[in-house]
Amino acid sequence: MDAVTLAATLAMLGSAAAHSGMTLLTKQAEDKLVFRGLTLAFVGLAFLPWLVTQPLPPWEVWRFLLAGTAVIWAYNMLMIAAFSHGDMNLAYPVMRGSAPALAALAAFVFLQETISPGQLAGLAIACAALIGFAWPERDGKPKVKVLLLALAAATMTAAYTVIDASGVRESGRILVYLGWFFVLSIVTILPTAILRRGRAFWPAARREARPALYSTVFNASTYGLALYAYASAPVAPMAALRELSIVFGAVLAALVLKEPFGLRRTVLAICLATGLVLLQMM
Repeated sequence: MDAVTLAATLAMLGSAAAHSGMTLLTKQAEDKLVFRGLTLAFVGLAFLPWLVTQPLPPWEVWRFLLAGTAVIWAYNMLMIAAFSHGDMNLAYPVMRGSAPALAALAAFVFLQETISPGQLAGLAIACAALIGFAWPERDGKPKVKVLLLALAAATMTAAYTVIDASGVRESGRILVYLGWFFVLSIVTILPTAILRRGRAFWPAARREARPALYSTVFNASTYGLALYAYASAPVAPMAALRELSIVFGAVLAALVLKEPFGLRRTVLAICLATGLVLLQMM
């Protein structure tokens, strides 16, 4: 592994850890839509004073930014719906676990990236392990609505992975791309929350403001580190590596939400790590 790939790998591990923290705060929020709207708005407003001093990106970059903004809006709506109808330990693994295969396929089709047989095997093992996190327990019953929402969110994840990878490579300026991404999110998710909540928005906003402010660090970190990795290394293995957020999320759920990790999830975590090693080594 060369220095550039190692740096991209470490960045994506940091992105995975930050994503699990962001997701935990979202799950804990009483009003998840207002929470997400405020979080993205805070990050966008933090970037805006610096962005106005920078040259505007060309249209070749704006087309990716606009497409990515629409897809991220859809992802957030689906994620909120999945978390509102089911537990984090069911929705999140499916949401994240099925995304790498979709991202790898999209990168192969649209970015002309090649995938070796060994990487395909690693990708298959990793995805199977991640989906196994969501498999019902012996006495459990599948929750079809939650699974469908999570799969739809995974499709959006795969879509914005390829869009953002293409956009940041076209831009060549990671921080500018990241900043405009969050600024554009201000005019999508936050207005959605205001329109849907009506008069209830402001009481909810006062309640969610502090945790949303904390979440801005996780949001900026997870997307910024991911964009750096996508700009420096092939999309498919980087997208799969980011799904280690499932393991980090399970640990956080056990420590914070008191959800049991268990022997099955321990075995699945080992299988996941094996699959990701194959992705990096083959």
